[in-house]
Amino acid sequence: MGYNPNSVRGEQRVVYGQPIYEDDIMYRTTVWRKINLQEKQNLPFFAMNNEITRVIIDAVQAGELKPYFYSIDPRSDGVSQEMDLEKFNDKFSYYNEDIGENVAVRPRDLFMLEMKEDLLFDRRRSRMYWDIQTVTIIIPAGVTGQPFETQLASFKFKDLYAFFDKKYKESLVKGDDKAKGGTIEAVRAFWYNPQNPKRHMSLADAFELRLFSSRISKVSNPRDQSIVEIVNEEYAGSQNVDQALKVLYMSQKIEYDLMEYEHNLWEF
Repeated sequence: MGYNPNSVRGEQRVVYGQPIYEDDIMYRTTVWRKINLQEKQNLPFFAMNNEITRVIIDAVQAGELKPYFYSIDPRSDGVSQEMDLEKFNDKFSYYNEDIGENVAVRPRDLFMLEMKEDLLFDRRRSRMYWDIQTVTIIIPAGVTGQPFETQLASFKFKDLYAFFDKKYKESLVKGDDKAKGGTIEAVRAFWYNPQNPKRHMSLADAFELRLFSSRISKVSNPRDQSIVEIVNEEYAGSQNVDQALKVLYMSQKIEYDLMEYEHNLWEF
Protein backbone atom coordinates (compact mmCIF):
# COMPACT_ATOMS: atom_id res chain seq x y z
CA MET A 1 0.00 0.00 0.00
CA GLY A 2 1.01 3.67 -0.42
CA TYR A 3 0.31 6.64 1.80
CA ASN A 4 -2.73 7.75 3.77
CA PRO A 5 -4.48 10.28 1.47
CA ASN A 6 -5.88 12.19 4.48
CA SER A 7 -2.53 12.52 6.20
CA VAL A 8 -0.64 15.79 6.29
CA ARG A 9 2.38 13.51 6.05
CA GLY A 10 1.23 12.50 2.59
CA GLU A 11 3.62 11.94 -0.25
CA GLN A 12 3.82 15.64 -1.16
CA ARG A 13 3.84 17.06 2.40
CA VAL A 14 7.52 16.77 3.26
CA VAL A 15 7.38 20.08 5.17
CA TYR A 16 5.41 18.47 8.00
CA GLY A 17 7.72 15.47 8.12
CA GLN A 18 8.74 12.66 5.84
CA PRO A 19 5.78 10.63 4.57
CA ILE A 20 5.08 7.34 6.31
CA TYR A 21 4.62 4.35 4.04
CA GLU A 22 1.65 2.20 5.09
CA ASP A 23 3.70 -1.00 5.07
CA ASP A 24 6.11 0.57 7.58
CA ILE A 25 3.37 1.13 10.17
CA MET A 26 3.81 -1.56 12.83
CA TYR A 27 1.14 -0.20 15.17
CA ARG A 28 -1.76 2.20 14.75
CA THR A 29 -4.63 3.30 16.97
CA THR A 30 -7.08 6.17 16.56
CA VAL A 31 -7.53 8.74 19.32
CA TRP A 32 -10.19 11.43 19.67
CA ARG A 33 -9.40 14.54 21.72
CA LYS A 34 -11.41 17.50 22.98
CA ILE A 35 -9.64 20.87 22.92
CA ASN A 36 -11.18 23.55 25.14
CA LEU A 37 -9.97 26.83 23.67
CA GLN A 38 -10.82 28.67 26.90
CA GLU A 39 -8.10 26.83 28.81
CA LYS A 40 -5.10 29.00 29.60
CA GLN A 41 -2.68 26.98 27.46
CA ASN A 42 -5.06 27.16 24.49
CA LEU A 43 -5.78 30.90 24.61
CA PRO A 44 -3.11 31.64 21.94
CA PHE A 45 -5.34 29.67 19.53
CA PHE A 46 -8.28 31.83 20.60
CA ALA A 47 -6.88 35.37 20.48
CA MET A 48 -9.50 38.11 20.19
CA ASN A 49 -10.66 38.57 16.57
CA ASN A 50 -8.25 35.84 15.47
CA GLU A 51 -9.97 32.85 17.03
CA ILE A 52 -9.16 29.66 15.14
CA THR A 53 -12.91 29.07 14.81
CA ARG A 54 -13.33 32.51 13.23
CA VAL A 55 -10.46 31.87 10.81
CA ILE A 56 -12.01 28.56 9.72
CA ILE A 57 -15.55 29.90 9.38
CA ASP A 58 -14.39 32.92 7.35
CA ALA A 59 -12.45 30.56 5.07
CA VAL A 60 -15.51 28.36 4.50
CA GLN A 61 -17.69 31.35 3.65
CA ALA A 62 -15.01 32.62 1.27
CA GLY A 63 -14.86 29.25 -0.47
CA GLU A 64 -11.29 28.54 0.66
CA LEU A 65 -12.06 25.51 2.85
CA LYS A 66 -14.41 22.56 2.37
CA PRO A 67 -16.58 21.56 5.35
CA TYR A 68 -17.75 17.97 5.82
CA PHE A 69 -20.59 16.37 7.73
CA TYR A 70 -19.47 14.87 11.04
CA SER A 71 -19.59 11.07 10.99
CA ILE A 72 -19.73 8.68 13.94
CA ASP A 73 -19.26 5.62 11.72
CA PRO A 74 -15.99 3.96 12.87
CA ARG A 75 -15.44 2.71 9.32
CA SER A 76 -15.57 6.22 7.89
CA ASP A 77 -12.61 8.58 7.62
CA GLY A 78 -14.95 11.32 8.86
CA VAL A 79 -14.51 13.54 5.81
CA SER A 80 -16.26 11.68 3.02
CA GLN A 81 -19.52 13.66 2.79
CA GLU A 82 -19.08 17.28 1.75
CA MET A 83 -21.34 19.99 3.18
CA ASP A 84 -22.50 22.84 0.96
CA LEU A 85 -22.31 26.45 2.10
CA GLU A 86 -26.08 26.80 2.53
CA LYS A 87 -26.22 23.84 4.92
CA PHE A 88 -23.14 25.11 6.77
CA ASN A 89 -24.77 28.51 7.30
CA ASP A 90 -28.00 26.81 8.44
CA LYS A 91 -26.11 24.88 11.12
CA PHE A 92 -24.21 28.03 11.99
CA SER A 93 -27.40 29.92 12.89
CA TYR A 94 -30.29 29.43 15.30
CA TYR A 95 -33.63 31.02 16.14
CA ASN A 96 -33.35 33.61 18.91
CA GLU A 97 -36.68 33.99 20.70
CA ASP A 98 -35.73 37.36 22.20
CA ILE A 99 -35.08 38.87 18.77
CA GLY A 100 -37.64 36.81 16.89
CA GLU A 101 -35.35 35.83 14.03
CA ASN A 102 -32.40 33.62 13.11
CA VAL A 103 -28.99 34.82 14.26
CA ALA A 104 -25.52 33.46 13.55
CA VAL A 105 -23.46 31.89 16.29
CA ARG A 106 -20.53 34.09 17.25
CA PRO A 107 -17.15 32.45 16.56
CA ARG A 108 -16.15 33.52 20.07
CA ASP A 109 -18.82 31.19 21.45
CA LEU A 110 -17.34 28.20 19.59
CA PHE A 111 -14.60 27.35 22.05
CA MET A 112 -14.55 23.56 21.68
CA LEU A 113 -12.80 21.46 19.03
CA GLU A 114 -12.69 17.71 18.52
CA MET A 115 -9.53 16.35 16.97
CA LYS A 116 -9.22 12.87 15.49
CA GLU A 117 -5.70 11.56 15.06
CA ASP A 118 -3.79 8.34 14.52
CA LEU A 119 -0.96 7.24 16.75
CA LEU A 120 1.53 5.39 14.56
CA PHE A 121 4.71 3.48 15.18
CA ASP A 122 6.98 3.74 12.15
CA ARG A 123 9.29 0.75 12.23
CA ARG A 124 11.56 2.29 9.60
CA ARG A 125 12.41 5.22 11.90
CA SER A 126 11.67 3.34 15.15
CA ARG A 127 9.51 6.07 16.66
CA MET A 128 5.92 7.07 17.33
CA TYR A 129 4.12 9.80 15.37
CA TRP A 130 0.87 11.63 16.01
CA ASP A 131 -0.89 12.03 12.67
CA ILE A 132 -3.90 14.40 12.87
CA GLN A 133 -6.69 13.40 10.49
CA THR A 134 -9.65 15.71 11.13
CA VAL A 135 -10.69 18.70 13.22
CA THR A 136 -14.35 19.27 14.10
CA ILE A 137 -15.88 22.50 15.39
CA ILE A 138 -18.23 21.77 18.30
CA ILE A 139 -21.21 23.96 19.18
CA PRO A 140 -21.21 23.84 23.01
CA ALA A 141 -24.38 23.06 24.93
CA GLY A 142 -26.51 26.12 25.55
CA VAL A 143 -25.07 28.28 22.77
CA THR A 144 -28.03 27.68 20.45
CA GLY A 145 -30.50 26.86 23.20
CA GLN A 146 -29.85 23.13 22.92
CA PRO A 147 -29.05 21.31 26.20
CA PHE A 148 -26.36 19.23 24.49
CA GLU A 149 -23.37 19.88 22.26
CA THR A 150 -23.60 19.42 18.50
CA GLN A 151 -21.07 19.27 15.67
CA LEU A 152 -20.93 22.19 13.24
CA ALA A 153 -18.64 20.63 10.64
CA SER A 154 -15.49 18.57 10.22
CA PHE A 155 -12.40 19.48 8.21
CA LYS A 156 -9.46 17.58 6.80
CA PHE A 157 -6.44 18.58 8.83
CA LYS A 158 -4.24 18.57 5.76
CA ASP A 159 -6.57 21.22 4.25
CA LEU A 160 -6.43 23.28 7.45
CA TYR A 161 -2.66 22.98 7.63
CA ALA A 162 -2.20 24.18 4.06
CA PHE A 163 -4.68 27.04 4.53
CA PHE A 164 -3.20 28.23 7.85
CA ASP A 165 0.31 28.15 6.43
CA LYS A 166 -0.71 29.98 3.25
CA LYS A 167 -2.82 32.64 4.98
CA TYR A 168 -0.16 33.36 7.61
CA LYS A 169 2.64 33.73 5.05
CA GLU A 170 0.49 35.93 2.81
CA SER A 171 -0.27 38.26 5.71
CA LEU A 172 3.44 38.74 6.39
CA VAL A 173 4.14 40.09 2.91
CA LYS A 174 4.76 43.83 3.17
CA GLY A 175 2.49 46.05 1.12
CA ASP A 176 1.39 49.66 1.14
CA ASP A 177 0.40 51.52 4.29
CA LYS A 178 -3.30 51.03 3.67
CA ALA A 179 -3.00 47.26 3.52
CA LYS A 180 -0.61 47.26 6.50
CA GLY A 181 1.06 44.23 4.98
CA GLY A 182 3.63 42.68 7.28
CA THR A 183 2.46 44.62 10.34
CA ILE A 184 1.05 43.05 13.48
CA GLU A 185 -2.43 44.34 12.55
CA ALA A 186 -2.33 42.45 9.26
CA VAL A 187 -1.16 39.05 10.52
CA ARG A 188 -3.82 36.35 10.13
CA ALA A 189 -4.22 32.70 11.11
CA PHE A 190 -1.63 33.02 13.86
CA TRP A 191 -0.93 31.46 17.23
CA TYR A 192 -0.62 34.38 19.64
CA ASN A 193 2.79 34.46 21.32
CA PRO A 194 2.13 35.70 24.88
CA GLN A 195 5.86 35.97 25.61
CA ASN A 196 6.60 38.16 22.58
CA PRO A 197 3.54 39.63 20.80
CA LYS A 198 5.83 40.92 18.06
CA ARG A 199 6.68 37.37 17.02
CA HIS A 200 3.65 35.17 16.57
CA MET A 201 3.51 31.76 14.88
CA SER A 202 1.26 30.28 12.24
CA LEU A 203 -1.52 28.02 13.46
CA ALA A 204 -0.07 25.30 11.22
CA ASP A 205 3.25 25.37 13.10
CA ALA A 206 1.46 25.50 16.46
CA PHE A 207 -0.36 22.26 15.66
CA GLU A 208 2.84 20.66 14.38
CA LEU A 209 4.58 21.54 17.66
CA ARG A 210 1.50 20.34 19.60
CA LEU A 211 1.22 23.53 21.63
CA PHE A 212 -2.39 22.76 22.54
CA SER A 213 -3.79 21.20 25.70
CA SER A 214 -6.38 18.46 25.23
CA ARG A 215 -8.23 15.60 26.89
CA ILE A 216 -8.64 12.19 25.30
CA SER A 217 -12.34 11.49 24.84
CA LYS A 218 -12.16 8.20 22.96
CA VAL A 219 -9.75 5.54 21.72
CA SER A 220 -10.44 2.83 19.16
CA ASN A 221 -12.29 -0.04 20.86
CA PRO A 222 -14.50 -2.96 19.76
CA ARG A 223 -17.72 -1.33 21.01
CA ASP A 224 -16.81 2.09 19.64
CA GLN A 225 -17.59 3.72 22.99
CA SER A 226 -16.30 7.05 24.22
CA ILE A 227 -14.88 7.40 27.72
CA VAL A 228 -18.08 9.13 28.86
CA GLU A 229 -20.21 6.25 27.54
CA ILE A 230 -18.00 3.68 29.28
CA VAL A 231 -18.25 5.54 32.60
CA ASN A 232 -22.01 6.13 32.23
CA GLU A 233 -22.48 2.41 31.72
CA GLU A 234 -20.43 1.68 34.82
CA TYR A 235 -22.43 4.13 36.94
CA ALA A 236 -25.77 3.07 35.41
CA GLY A 237 -26.59 6.58 34.23
CA SER A 238 -26.39 8.26 37.65
CA GLN A 239 -24.90 11.75 37.83
CA ASN A 240 -22.39 12.52 40.57
CA VAL A 241 -18.96 14.03 41.19
CA ASP A 242 -17.25 10.63 41.23
CA GLN A 243 -18.48 9.97 37.71
CA ALA A 244 -16.96 13.19 36.35
CA LEU A 245 -13.69 12.48 38.14
CA LYS A 246 -13.63 8.95 36.71
CA VAL A 247 -13.92 10.36 33.17
CA LEU A 248 -10.97 12.68 33.79
CA TYR A 249 -8.97 9.88 35.43
CA MET A 250 -9.54 7.48 32.52
CA SER A 251 -8.56 10.17 30.01
CA GLN A 252 -5.27 10.83 31.80
CA LYS A 253 -4.59 7.12 32.30
CA ILE A 254 -4.99 6.41 28.59
CA GLU A 255 -2.59 9.27 27.83
CA TYR A 256 0.02 7.78 30.17
CA ASP A 257 -0.56 4.24 28.88
CA LEU A 258 0.13 5.36 25.31
CA MET A 259 3.35 7.05 26.42
CA GLU A 260 4.39 3.93 28.31
CA TYR A 261 3.63 1.76 25.29
CA GLU A 262 6.11 3.75 23.21
CA HIS A 263 8.68 3.47 25.99
CA ASN A 264 8.23 -0.31 26.14
CA LEU A 265 8.72 -0.60 22.39
CA TRP A 266 12.08 1.11 22.78
CA GLU A 267 13.04 -1.23 25.65
CA PHE A 268 12.51 -4.33 23.59
